Amino acid sequence: MTTTLLRALAAPALAVTLFASPAAAQPDTQSAPAPVSEDVLFANRLSKAFKSVAGKVEPSVVHITSLVRQQQIRTDFFGRPIGRAAPRLVPGGLGSGVIVAAEGLVLTNNHVVQGADELKVKLFDGREYPATMVGSDAPTDLAVLRIVTPDGSGSFPPVPFADSEKLDVGEWVVAIGSPFGLSNTVTAGIISAKGRSVTPRETGQTQLDFIQTDAAINPGNSGGPLLNLQGAIVGINSAIASRTGGYDGIGFAIPANTARTVMENIIANGRVVRGWLGVGLADARPDEVAGFGQGVAVREVTRESPAEQAGLKAGDVILKFKGAPMNEARLRQAIGISAPGTKADIEVLRDGKVSTLSVALADRDGANGAFTVDAIGVSVRTLTEAEARAMGYRNVAGVIVIGVDARGRAARATPVAFEPGDIIVAVEDAPAGDARDFLRLANGLDYNKGVAFSVIRDTQRGSLLIRD
Repeated sequence: MTTTLLRALAAPALAVTLFASPAAAQPDTQSAPAPVSEDVLFANRLSKAFKSVAGKVEPSVVHITSLVRQQQIRTDFFGRPIGRAAPRLVPGGLGSGVIVAAEGLVLTNNHVVQGADELKVKLFDGREYPATMVGSDAPTDLAVLRIVTPDGSGSFPPVPFADSEKLDVGEWVVAIGSPFGLSNTVTAGIISAKGRSVTPRETGQTQLDFIQTDAAINPGNSGGPLLNLQGAIVGINSAIASRTGGYDGIGFAIPANTARTVMENIIANGRVVRGWLGVGLADARPDEVAGFGQGVAVREVTRESPAEQAGLKAGDVILKFKGAPMNEARLRQAIGISAPGTKADIEVLRDGKVSTLSVALADRDGANGAFTVDAIGVSVRTLTEAEARAMGYRNVAGVIVIGVDARGRAARATPVAFEPGDIIVAVEDAPAGDARDFLRLANGLDYNKGVAFSVIRDTQRGSLLIRD
């Protein structure tokens, strides 16, 4: 919980006496008001736009308190522990959120609510309600809550989404949230950049497509909306770049298109069920895009994958996905947040000609028996008995690593990083089980405290530690 000390500095009042000499008295005349400059008129119009956004959206921005259950220790007169008292709920974190559906659905950051035993939501008018978790997604740092009213009913003012693909650098935006636990605060700025890749300290996971803004965002603003001048959501405020822990002029927001897609996926499934295309990708070289700007080169195509069925081939360059220009990071993000079954048009450059292919994405979890574990950045599949015997192992069960994300936690493990071919047989004291069990286990761990993985590599067994 962040405590902010505010100090009011007041200068002594200055006594002023006005003396008017009768001799200096002038006839009462009325002069015409000075003309208002065009610059002032423009500033007034801009000010009205900011006030309009604040008036529309502030009733839909909520203050979120994350409560955690803390064990209490009873002590004697000398402070020595003599027993345990009943656990009590204490604030574990503060953040913001925005109402996105009239029935009380709230969109916020995953790191605002992660690890909470209970959640409270406070509205702009002072009403306070408990909230339940609909679902969350750590890789995109998003979560959806539902406000719980006493009679199970209620209507709340939702905020619409804008198309974040249409945002331009230099465009005015407004951020609303509850910095440092204060009530709603409104700040304004511009879009400073798009497509930023950032790894927030709180999550340890690289976000691939942040919006950068100079609108003031401080701790506690996380989960609040970034808005255009029409009062529509263009992003969800998530992170800051700071040397001091406070606002240094650089804030980051998750694009509205990503947030809306993830939110809909969570509402439908209780979690994000990710799409799978089945390709190896890399940013295209200048000679591969041949004057088409940027693109993503297809280095390999997995057999019997959606990519193969759609007609993609190694050597193709993907220029657009769902009509949006792509680089490697944005394409991976776009595929990953799309639900299985999603149909998308892919604009492809092949042999100097551009064509459009239609693809239906599959379910990434379970594709070819493999599961991607975003929490640590590995892809695994269940180790079969036949594979274990072929490697010379008896009575060994676990999962085999088939891919390691260079940006993930597994690549930063100690004393050495994870590698393809590693066999994970246990996590702490829990057997790794099959790939699906390992996915659930690894996604539910606290990596701030450090997690030990029991691994077999080249007939040697040891422990690899992941700690944020």
